[in-house]
Amino acid sequence: MTALLVYVDDIILAGNSIKEIEHIKVLFHNAFRIKNLRKLKYFLGFEVAISKKGIHLCQRKYALDILEETGMVGSKPCTTPFLSDTSSVYKTENYLTNPNSYRRLIGKLLYLTNTRPDLCFFVNLLSQFVHSPTDYHYRALQHMLRYIKSSPSQGLFFVADSYIQIKAFSDSD
Repeated sequence: MTALLVYVDDIILAGNSIKEIEHIKVLFHNAFRIKNLRKLKYFLGFEVAISKKGIHLCQRKYALDILEETGMVGSKPCTTPFLSDTSSVYKTENYLTNPNSYRRLIGKLLYLTNTRPDLCFFVNLLSQFVHSPTDYHYRALQHMLRYIKSSPSQGLFFVADSYIQIKAFSDSD
C-alpha cells in the first residue's frame, strides 16, 4: 500500500514498500524535478530534523506562534497538560460571551496534536465544549498553553536503528 498526501504543492509519500515509494519518486522527479529532504525543513508547519540518531518531528514554530497569538509567551510554564481539579469540566455555568477565540484555539491545538500525543486526550476533552464553553474550559486551555510553553520543541522521535523506516521527499528548497 502506498499513500499520497497532497497539500497545495507539497506531497507526502507513505507506504509499506520502499521499492514502490522509490518508483513513485522517480515518476514525480521526471515530471516535477523533486529534491530529497535534508537536515532541517519546515513541511506543512512541521519541523523535521534528521540526524544519525533518528528523525525528530515537531511543530515548535507553530506552538510558539500560538503562544504569541494568545499573549501567553510571558506566562509561567507548568509541568502538566491539564488542571488538577477536573470537577468543573461538566458544570453548565459561566458560559463565555464570545466563544470564537475558544473555538479557534481548539482548532489550532487539534493541529498541534499531530506531533504532540501528550495533548490528545485533553484537547479532545475540551473540544467537546466548543458549542458552549465556560470560563473553566478557557482556564483549562490557558493551563495547557502554559504546559506547551514548558516544552515547545517536544515532538515525535523515530530512532534510526528501528525497523520502521521513514523517508521524506520535497519539491522545494
